[in-house]
Amino acid sequence: MAMIRTFLLSLCLLATCITCLLAQTEIAEQIKNDRDNQLKELNEKLKSNEELVNRLTEKIAATDSKTANDKEKINDLEKLQLALDNRLKIIEEAPKTKINLNGQLAFTELLSIQRDIQPVELFLTSQAFFDQLGDVSKIQSYKAFSTWKTEFDKWYSKEGQSDAMMGVLMQSISLISNASAAVPLYGTMVNTAISSVTSLVSTLGKKEKELYEKSPEMLRVLTVASQFEQQKAIIDHEWKLINKELEQLQKENAALLDEQIQYFGIDRSRYQRRYLKATLDSEREAFKNECRKAIADKIAKLDLNPETRGRWLGQIETYMYKVQSLRLRFGQLTMRMQGNIDQYENLITAYSDSSKFPAEFTSRISGLNSPLNNLKNKFYTSFNPAKYVEDSAVMYIERQ
Repeated sequence: MAMIRTFLLSLCLLATCITCLLAQTEIAEQIKNDRDNQLKELNEKLKSNEELVNRLTEKIAATDSKTANDKEKINDLEKLQLALDNRLKIIEEAPKTKINLNGQLAFTELLSIQRDIQPVELFLTSQAFFDQLGDVSKIQSYKAFSTWKTEFDKWYSKEGQSDAMMGVLMQSISLISNASAAVPLYGTMVNTAISSVTSLVSTLGKKEKELYEKSPEMLRVLTVASQFEQQKAIIDHEWKLINKELEQLQKENAALLDEQIQYFGIDRSRYQRRYLKATLDSEREAFKNECRKAIADKIAKLDLNPETRGRWLGQIETYMYKVQSLRLRFGQLTMRMQGNIDQYENLITAYSDSSKFPAEFTSRISGLNSPLNNLKNKFYTSFNPAKYVEDSAVMYIERQ
């Protein structure tokens, strides 16, 4: 159950981030469009400026110094100097525009990852799957095991208590069949139980017909359930590793968000009230637009101050690439999660053949198909890991 809770936490965190990313598509595209439009406008200004500089240069060069009107020539030279000054301003403005809007994009991406809303539908879907998955290895719930144990308990109370080895078997069986004792259904204890039951069967006489006849089927169920649980545990372990990395990403994300909120002078109480506690997407989008304006205003002030002019470019670039790194790592984790869902599917497929395994066991395995398909559908509806990584890799325009 601890593993299930851990996975659900991981899945909810992942789904939270991607759901928010999808909700943010509109404003992210708006920022990109604004960036492209402003850069296009700057390029057009630069092109017009270049044409003006060329015309003035050619006019001045073609002027005959003997016949030229000194006043007109001086006027043309002043125009040329003004055009050259404007050219420098335009050239300097392009990287500032890129970094300014890239910084807005980075912050809104960061808000998306931090959004604290649980996707209830996906949570319930995953919970249904893992509840049934955990039931497969509950050996005490199998009829083949429970009926055998009833006969074994009768035999043990009459004839087995004097045998030390049967005492070990009784203890092992009690532990692995006790639902409240969190004992994995594999390892030395299960192997001991299987070996001891095998030895017991070889010594039972005809008078213990019920116990004798029920033992083989119980052993089949116990063996395959143990083997299944052992292979499942390998996949479960990967979820724990994913969750550990997600927790680290969450800490880094929160720290980076706090740092940027302080740097851009965004009201933290409004962030808590207007974003984290918001119930409508429209409220969250409105707050993101507030943040865009706050970032633009902050950058304008920094650029006017001689002590900070130009220095903010490097700082915001640092924030940009930290956010990009978080998103890329997050995308890679979703890929690993997708791979693990596929591993569960492969495991279920491998153990669903009723001609190889007990029918009581395979019926439970077959019952996993529906909740697994629901989980896959919800996952693929919410996530597109490959696109997430790809988009993260190209989310910014370089300064130069």
